[in-house]
Amino acid sequence: MKKSLILLFSLVLISCNSKDSADSETYTMPVFKQELSVTPKYIHKDKPLAQIFYMQVYKDYLLFKSSDENNLVQLFNKNTGEYVAGIAPRGRGAGEYPMTVNFFFLGDTLCVYDRQQLVVNYYESDFVGNRIPFKRIQIEGANGFLQIVPYKRGFITVPTKGVRFIIQDETGKQIGKYIHYPNFNAINDSSIVRNALFTGSHEVDIKPDHTKLVSATFAGAIIEIFSLSGNKISLDKEIRLLPPTLLKRKDNSYTTSDESFVGFWNIHTTDDYIYLIFSGKTLKDHKKHRCGDFIYVYDWEGNPIKSYKINGGIYRFTIDEAQQRIFLITYDQDGDEIIGYFNL
Repeated sequence: MKKSLILLFSLVLISCNSKDSADSETYTMPVFKQELSVTPKYIHKDKPLAQIFYMQVYKDYLLFKSSDENNLVQLFNKNTGEYVAGIAPRGRGAGEYPMTVNFFFLGDTLCVYDRQQLVVNYYESDFVGNRIPFKRIQIEGANGFLQIVPYKRGFITVPTKGVRFIIQDETGKQIGKYIHYPNFNAINDSSIVRNALFTGSHEVDIKPDHTKLVSATFAGAIIEIFSLSGNKISLDKEIRLLPPTLLKRKDNSYTTSDESFVGFWNIHTTDDYIYLIFSGKTLKDHKKHRCGDFIYVYDWEGNPIKSYKINGGIYRFTIDEAQQRIFLITYDQDGDEIIGYFNL
């Protein structure tokens, strides 16, 4: 598989350069110290109620960012696969959310980001059935945010427009920013790079000790590792695996096409490693199954450590460090999402 990917990459890169539609930066597929093939065990109990866009483990539970008719987050028992409850209820009343949310944990505190009101709501550990947050923080610095991760006592956010990252303090006020994007020889306008590669098409995650940040692209396969210090973000390393092969429009803007490579999505981190789902397929082929075949593992210096070939494919995942286990979502033979896991 790896040899065929490298050959395919080489052919496409030559083709892209001949059309002057890609830059001449170096793209290299990684060589891992360990390559493992795993077949997950599946939990045949309750199925998720809607498409899952993010998942995270908390104690004995799996939380899914997944909208059903009543709630925006679903809670499942990680051991039995049993549906427990829905949280973050839909609506416009007290403790309700009118549109999609993001969530993360600060210890035992559940933080839910309301993407319409730009507010982070804090809930105690008994968040099931508890609609009223004990604290609310208004996030400032932009008119909208695609992603949010905790940083120290505040946040790092990915705004929908403008700069790339914003650092907010514990009151939600902006205290820092980062404006830079990867360079592409064929594209000298950072706003074009942002619109084509980064707006809604990349993910970020933070090292648990809050000293590093990682970003990875869906179009193409580019990983960036940043150092964090106070209100400053600085780039440590950029890793390019596959070119985005963007299509140039008549108005000189760029977009992805069916021949664009799909790189990474869904990042989770530990103090030692970065875990990412990797596809390597063209967008046309990726649409047929919507799953990746690999989890790639890097250390925080950007060194490739390990790859997992996931038999049956993988759509979303999370890491349970207590059990040294990866929980994942894939599709069964009927095309429904199903929970599985394998041990690290």
